[in-house]
Amino acid sequence: MNSGIDGLIRENIEKNSLFSGCTGVVIAVSGGSDSMTLLDYFIREVKNIPFVAAHVNHGIREESDAEEEFVRSYCNKFSVQCEVCKADIPGTKPSGKTTEEYARQVRYAFFNEIKNKYGFSHIATAHNRNDATESFFLNIVRGSGMKGAASIPVSRNDGVIRPLLLCEKNGILRHCEKNGIPYVTDKTNFESIGTRNILRNEVLPRLREINPRLDEAVFRLSSLAQDDEEYFEKQVDKALLSFGKNRQKNEVPLNFLRNAEKPVISRLLRRVYSSLETRSGLTFRQTNDIIFLLESGNTSDRVLISDGYFAVLGYEVLRFEKEEASPAQSVFAQIDEGENVLDGFGVTLKRAVVTKDNIKSCFCGNPPFVIRSRAASDRIRLYGRPEKSVRELFIDEKIPSKNRPSMLIVADSENRPIFLRDFGAGEGAYVKIGDTAWEIDIIENKTNENQRNTRGNT
Repeated sequence: MNSGIDGLIRENIEKNSLFSGCTGVVIAVSGGSDSMTLLDYFIREVKNIPFVAAHVNHGIREESDAEEEFVRSYCNKFSVQCEVCKADIPGTKPSGKTTEEYARQVRYAFFNEIKNKYGFSHIATAHNRNDATESFFLNIVRGSGMKGAASIPVSRNDGVIRPLLLCEKNGILRHCEKNGIPYVTDKTNFESIGTRNILRNEVLPRLREINPRLDEAVFRLSSLAQDDEEYFEKQVDKALLSFGKNRQKNEVPLNFLRNAEKPVISRLLRRVYSSLETRSGLTFRQTNDIIFLLESGNTSDRVLISDGYFAVLGYEVLRFEKEEASPAQSVFAQIDEGENVLDGFGVTLKRAVVTKDNIKSCFCGNPPFVIRSRAASDRIRLYGRPEKSVRELFIDEKIPSKNRPSMLIVADSENRPIFLRDFGAGEGAYVKIGDTAWEIDIIENKTNENQRNTRGNT
């Protein structure tokens, strides 16, 4: 048996080194013409690499059990080990996932389980060139970028290989008929229900009338897209390596982002964001919003992404920050001389002599005093400085946004800021070394803070 299909499979394996470092292969066998052709090739041609067949009974169609038995029987006939997973896709599919998406997730989880069970390195799926064309247009319709244009790669870093990717569907069917390879047919593939089937049965046949070599053209374009995608992903790998081991996983240095090419920036942002505990990746629009923030934003500016995350422009890094379930509570309370217990803070107010060591903790004035969180309109004139908004002071001193809620203000009886934590007294409340003044000590109450966070996360 020396058909054209055998030659294409062999060419693909050799040209793309699909068996490089291979310790064994899990063959995904549905029972269709493609997977039976792949299994038949392994039985006849692959002599020095161990392999097993893996079949998933999705429990979706009436024929599912019969197809499982068909695969078992064929494997038994040729003494091929067959592993089967019985899945109840309709009964276990979580909300928010399509049946196709969830079934794929279940399949690959099972294939990887079998790969680990046998200590194998590869999983072979029977995707053909027509499948690649369908995936290309499906990705385009869904609004995918260059990665979607790359369609189905011939191999992946996790050991998944596609030996039939050079073969067209009609050639595979003729191959099965000529060589007596049995297979089952999924009749739902011919029903124009769902986007993929509409493309397969209605759109692509018309496009092939316009260009009979459509699949070859798409394959060529996808190959170029795969080359580009591989190149840029390697640039991202190099960038992440250059940032060093001390980089926080949610941060990217601004000096890199403002000097790199946009294709690298966009992929780097998506890679970093996907490494966080998120349910979804960055969309095209979200990625462009972040790039616009990098080009036009000011320190502490942010854009909302998804899953409660913001991209925040810091002084030296761009950070992905998750908004807390229970934001920090605003502080507003009158304080008296002595110890004052607030929600999240302990505040001690006492009379003291001003020294060079405590001058930034002292201020003058007549009670009553109020201690409170910063308001957007707050301005203060520190000693020897021009009047500025408190926000501008934070930016000048590079105070991280996560630390700003603890930078409390002491206000006078008219609610005018006269003291800013860690900065000192404002105009009208200046002190001199040797004077007697009010000394304030602000300590964050960790117990209260933890209790508040616990309440917010229940």
